[in-house]
Amino acid sequence: MKKIMVGIGVSLMLVVAGCGASDSAAGESKEKTESKSKTLAEGDFAKMYSNPKSYKGYNVEFTGQVFVEPEKDEDGTYLQIYANPEDAEWNTIVAIKDPGLEVRTNDYVVVKGKVKDEFEGENLMGGSMVLPAIEADSVEVVDYVTAVAPTLKEVKVDQTQDQHGLKLTVQKVEMAENQTRVYVQAENGTTESASVYPFNIKLLVGDQQLEEDSVYDTGLPELQSELLPGVKTEGVIIYKALDPGTKDMKIHAEASNENYDLDWKPFVFDVKAE
Repeated sequence: MKKIMVGIGVSLMLVVAGCGASDSAAGESKEKTESKSKTLAEGDFAKMYSNPKSYKGYNVEFTGQVFVEPEKDEDGTYLQIYANPEDAEWNTIVAIKDPGLEVRTNDYVVVKGKVKDEFEGENLMGGSMVLPAIEADSVEVVDYVTAVAPTLKEVKVDQTQDQHGLKLTVQKVEMAENQTRVYVQAENGTTESASVYPFNIKLLVGDQQLEEDSVYDTGLPELQSELLPGVKTEGVIIYKALDPGTKDMKIHAEASNENYDLDWKPFVFDVKAE
């Protein structure tokens, strides 16, 4: 993971505030007028990282994840963000003139602002880094789904199966461009401890058997694996992306409790998408 080793706040104040100190009022007005027509196209966003200075003054809007503890002073809040959080890429510095902004490490945010300049620093290996410095007009904290994998299609399921007092419910399936999410609830109504492991819950589509994907820092609820009697849990299991046109799928789950005299069969849910 790349991290800048110098103080973000102090250095970025020089970038954001210092640039305007020598500008005349007329110059600032001209820059604002020109920037209205200079918006960085989504397809050109990645190009900015090879030469941030060439995009100075461009308006930008992007979603990212804060990965270094935010810094603050009386003038503002200073963030280091991955603008491509899914691949932990596009390291970006963001400054906003709001010292009261409530934002934490690992939060996902939508940033609106403009490219103010470039920021030079070092990574943990001592190598030099040149990053875009964004002067933000707004920074809004959003959830993981909004930031990384917006829902393209939602399939309501609401099916419950009960074996020996152990209940499994598939609540819904969400399809996104880059993943599929299955919302599951488990309730142990037996007198023994029960096991419901997410890796034993498969998504079957045609002749494909999809396994759980390991995705971190989502903030989504996680299904507890070991359930004491009377315990209920809900969680979201993430799989690879499906074609939103997919009509039929199955959820195949294996679960049981510690009474080995009982006969346990797989919980199988047929899911029909409109």
